[in-house]
Amino acid sequence: MDVRELDDDRLLIEHEHGHVEVRELAPAVFITRYYGTAPVIVVDPVISRFNDRIAAGHRISLSIDATDLAFFEAEFRRRLTDWMRENKAHLDDVHLLFSSRLVMMGAALVNATIGPKIKSFAEREEFDAAIQAAIAARQAVNSTATV
Repeated sequence: MDVRELDDDRLLIEHEHGHVEVRELAPAVFITRYYGTAPVIVVDPVISRFNDRIAAGHRISLSIDATDLAFFEAEFRRRLTDWMRENKAHLDDVHLLFSSRLVMMGAALVNATIGPKIKSFAEREEFDAAIQAAIAARQAVNSTATV
Protein backbone atom coordinates (compact mmCIF):
# COMPACT_ATOMS: atom_id res chain seq x y z
CA MET A 1 0.00 0.00 0.00
CA ASP A 2 1.23 3.48 -0.87
CA VAL A 3 -0.15 6.54 0.97
CA ARG A 4 0.80 9.99 -0.27
CA GLU A 5 -0.32 13.60 -0.27
CA LEU A 6 -0.78 15.02 -3.77
CA ASP A 7 -0.10 18.62 -4.83
CA ASP A 8 -3.84 19.34 -5.01
CA ASP A 9 -4.29 18.38 -1.31
CA ARG A 10 -5.76 14.97 -2.04
CA LEU A 11 -4.68 12.05 0.08
CA LEU A 12 -4.13 9.12 -2.27
CA ILE A 13 -4.08 5.58 -0.92
CA GLU A 14 -3.10 3.05 -3.55
CA HIS A 15 -3.33 -0.67 -2.96
CA GLU A 16 -3.15 -3.85 -5.01
CA HIS A 17 -6.77 -3.76 -6.25
CA GLY A 18 -7.59 -0.06 -6.47
CA HIS A 19 -7.21 3.22 -4.67
CA VAL A 20 -8.91 5.74 -2.40
CA GLU A 21 -8.87 9.52 -2.67
CA VAL A 22 -9.63 11.73 0.33
CA ARG A 23 -10.17 15.45 -0.15
CA GLU A 24 -11.13 18.12 2.38
CA LEU A 25 -13.43 20.53 0.52
CA ALA A 26 -13.94 22.92 3.47
CA PRO A 27 -12.87 22.68 7.11
CA ALA A 28 -13.70 19.08 8.11
CA VAL A 29 -15.96 18.57 5.05
CA PHE A 30 -14.54 15.46 3.40
CA ILE A 31 -15.24 13.48 0.27
CA THR A 32 -13.75 10.03 -0.12
CA ARG A 33 -13.79 8.21 -3.44
CA TYR A 34 -13.23 4.49 -3.63
CA TYR A 35 -12.02 2.80 -6.83
CA GLY A 36 -11.84 -0.97 -7.26
CA THR A 37 -11.96 -2.65 -3.86
CA ALA A 38 -11.98 -1.35 -0.30
CA PRO A 39 -9.74 -3.56 1.81
CA VAL A 40 -9.47 -3.06 5.55
CA ILE A 41 -5.89 -1.74 5.16
CA VAL A 42 -7.21 1.61 3.83
CA VAL A 43 -9.31 2.38 6.93
CA ASP A 44 -6.55 3.68 9.21
CA PRO A 45 -5.12 6.28 6.78
CA VAL A 46 -8.65 7.52 5.98
CA ILE A 47 -9.90 7.84 9.55
CA SER A 48 -6.59 9.30 10.72
CA ARG A 49 -7.39 12.41 8.70
CA PHE A 50 -10.86 12.61 10.26
CA ASN A 51 -9.49 12.04 13.78
CA ASP A 52 -7.06 14.95 13.34
CA ARG A 53 -9.94 17.30 12.55
CA ILE A 54 -12.03 16.01 15.48
CA ALA A 55 -9.04 16.55 17.79
CA ALA A 56 -8.90 20.15 16.52
CA GLY A 57 -12.52 20.65 17.64
CA HIS A 58 -14.35 20.12 14.34
CA ARG A 59 -17.42 18.09 13.42
CA ILE A 60 -16.92 15.83 10.42
CA SER A 61 -19.10 16.03 7.35
CA LEU A 62 -18.41 12.98 5.23
CA SER A 63 -19.42 12.20 1.67
CA ILE A 64 -18.50 8.87 0.13
CA ASP A 65 -18.47 8.33 -3.63
CA ALA A 66 -18.72 4.56 -4.05
CA THR A 67 -19.79 4.52 -7.70
CA ASP A 68 -16.49 2.92 -8.74
CA LEU A 69 -16.36 0.56 -5.76
CA ALA A 70 -16.65 -3.03 -6.94
CA PHE A 71 -16.21 -4.77 -3.57
CA PHE A 72 -15.51 -4.00 0.08
CA GLU A 73 -14.19 -6.36 2.69
CA ALA A 74 -16.50 -7.11 5.60
CA GLU A 75 -13.75 -6.00 7.98
CA PHE A 76 -13.54 -2.65 6.13
CA ARG A 77 -17.27 -2.06 6.77
CA ARG A 78 -16.96 -3.20 10.40
CA ARG A 79 -14.01 -0.90 11.14
CA LEU A 80 -15.67 2.09 9.48
CA THR A 81 -18.93 1.35 11.33
CA ASP A 82 -17.05 1.13 14.64
CA TRP A 83 -15.39 4.49 13.96
CA MET A 84 -18.74 6.09 13.10
CA ARG A 85 -20.33 4.68 16.28
CA GLU A 86 -17.43 5.87 18.45
CA ASN A 87 -17.48 9.35 16.86
CA LYS A 88 -21.22 9.75 16.34
CA ALA A 89 -21.30 12.91 18.46
CA HIS A 90 -18.72 14.51 16.12
CA LEU A 91 -20.23 13.28 12.86
CA ASP A 92 -22.77 15.06 10.71
CA ASP A 93 -24.84 13.05 8.26
CA VAL A 94 -22.84 10.85 5.94
CA HIS A 95 -23.70 11.13 2.24
CA LEU A 96 -23.20 8.01 0.14
CA LEU A 97 -23.34 7.88 -3.65
CA PHE A 98 -23.67 4.29 -4.80
CA SER A 99 -24.25 2.30 -7.96
CA SER A 100 -24.10 -1.17 -6.39
CA ARG A 101 -26.78 -2.91 -4.37
CA LEU A 102 -23.98 -4.40 -2.25
CA VAL A 103 -22.90 -0.90 -1.18
CA MET A 104 -26.52 0.10 -0.51
CA MET A 105 -27.01 -2.99 1.70
CA GLY A 106 -23.77 -2.20 3.55
CA ALA A 107 -25.08 1.31 4.28
CA ALA A 108 -28.33 -0.17 5.59
CA LEU A 109 -26.34 -2.37 7.98
CA VAL A 110 -24.37 0.62 9.24
CA ASN A 111 -27.56 2.64 9.78
CA ALA A 112 -29.09 -0.27 11.70
CA THR A 113 -26.02 -0.28 13.94
CA ILE A 114 -25.38 3.42 14.58
CA GLY A 115 -28.69 5.08 13.74
CA PRO A 116 -29.77 6.90 10.59
CA LYS A 117 -26.54 8.74 9.83
CA ILE A 118 -26.05 7.60 6.24
CA LYS A 119 -28.12 9.25 3.53
CA SER A 120 -27.85 7.26 0.32
CA PHE A 121 -28.02 8.73 -3.17
CA ALA A 122 -28.33 6.98 -6.50
CA GLU A 123 -28.13 10.24 -8.48
CA ARG A 124 -24.89 12.24 -8.65
CA GLU A 125 -26.72 15.59 -8.88
CA GLU A 126 -28.46 15.00 -5.53
CA PHE A 127 -25.21 13.82 -3.96
CA ASP A 128 -23.33 16.87 -5.23
CA ALA A 129 -26.11 19.14 -3.92
CA ALA A 130 -25.80 17.53 -0.48
CA ILE A 131 -22.04 18.17 -0.53
CA GLN A 132 -22.56 21.81 -1.51
CA ALA A 133 -25.10 22.20 1.31
CA ALA A 134 -22.56 20.76 3.77
CA ILE A 135 -19.90 23.20 2.53
CA ALA A 136 -22.32 26.15 2.80
CA ALA A 137 -23.36 25.10 6.31
CA ARG A 138 -19.72 24.82 7.39
CA GLN A 139 -18.87 28.21 5.90
CA ALA A 140 -21.87 29.76 7.68
CA VAL A 141 -20.76 28.28 11.01
CA ASN A 142 -17.18 29.48 10.47
CA SER A 143 -18.27 33.01 9.50
CA THR A 144 -20.49 33.38 12.59
CA ALA A 145 -17.72 32.05 14.78
CA THR A 146 -15.34 34.76 13.57
CA VAL A 147 -17.83 37.64 14.00
